[in-house]
Amino acid sequence: MTGLLEIKEKLKNLYGRYDVFFRPLFKFILALCVFSLINGNIGYMKRINTVSVMLVFSLVCAILPVNAMVLVASVVVLAHLYALSLEVAVVGLALFLLIGLLYFRFAPKDGIYALLTPLCLHFNIGPVMPMTAGLLGKPYSVISVISGTFVWFFLDGVKKNETVLGSIGDEAVMTSKFTAALNQLMGNKEMYLVIVTFLFVTLAVYLIRRLCIDYAWLAAIIIGSLVNFIVLFAGYVLLGISGKVMGLVIGSLLSLVVALVLEFLFFNLDYSRTERVQFEDDEYYYYVKAVPKMYVARKEKQVKKITEQTGRRTTKRQTAGKLGRS
Repeated sequence: MTGLLEIKEKLKNLYGRYDVFFRPLFKFILALCVFSLINGNIGYMKRINTVSVMLVFSLVCAILPVNAMVLVASVVVLAHLYALSLEVAVVGLALFLLIGLLYFRFAPKDGIYALLTPLCLHFNIGPVMPMTAGLLGKPYSVISVISGTFVWFFLDGVKKNETVLGSIGDEAVMTSKFTAALNQLMGNKEMYLVIVTFLFVTLAVYLIRRLCIDYAWLAAIIIGSLVNFIVLFAGYVLLGISGKVMGLVIGSLLSLVVALVLEFLFFNLDYSRTERVQFEDDEYYYYVKAVPKMYVARKEKQVKKITEQTGRRTTKRQTAGKLGRS
C-alpha cells in the first residue's frame, strides 16, 4: 500500500506541475477514442472516415472545451447517418436536439460522462459510468450518462439494421425507413432497461457515499454493483433477453474494479485515525467527524559533500606542513 501511495503522490505532483500540457493530451486521447469508435461502427461517409481527418478533429478538440467535443462528435455522427440515409439522419438530428435540450439545461458541465458512456458500453463496462457519476458528481449528472446511453443504443441499432436503412426505394420504402429508425429508440426494451438501471445505480451510489459512516465510498461501490447486477439480471429474465448473463457478470466485475481504482485515487481515507470534535457558539453545538486522507510523507534528502570535506582536510594538512617548515 505504501508503494501505491507513493506512486499516487508522484502522479499528483507531476500533474499539478504540468497540467497545462496534460489536459490537452487527455482531451486529444479522449477525442481520438470517440472518433475511432464512431468511424469504426458507422463510418458510412468515406470522406471523413480517414485517419488524417480523425487526427485533425482530435487536435482541434484538444484545445476546445469538452462541450465543443460533444458538438463536433454529434456533427460527425449526423454526417455518417446522412451518408447512410436521409431519413435516419433526420431521426438522429431530432434525437440530438432532444438530448441537447436536457443536457445543456441540467448538466452542462458533465460532458465527459456523455462522451465516456458510449465508450464504456462498447467495452462492456457501462456500469462504471453511473457509479462514477454517483461518486464524483451530483444526482443530475446521470442525465449525461443517460444521454450517452441513448446515443449508443441508437447507433448500435443503426449498425445492425444498416442494410434495411440504407436501401434505395420509393416513397413506401422511405416511410419504412423512418419507422425502422424510430423503432431503434421506441422499441428497444434493453435500452430502457439499462437507462432505468443506471438511474437507480447513480442515485444509490450518491446517497450512500454521502452518509456519515466509515467506508462510505466502499459501501456505495459494492451496493451500486449489486443494484446494477440484480436489476439488469431481473430485467433480462422478465423481458426474455438471452445471451447477456455472462457479459453482465464480466462487465459488473470490471466496473467494480474500475470504481475501486477511482476510490483509491479520489477518496482514500485512513479511518484508523478518525477524530471527533465538539464545539459550540452562542446558537449551536457542533459535532464534527474528521477522517484524514492517506498520504506518504516526503522523504528529506540528506546531501553529504564528501569531496568538499576531503578537500578541506587536505588544505588543512598542507597549511600545517607549511607552518611546521617555517
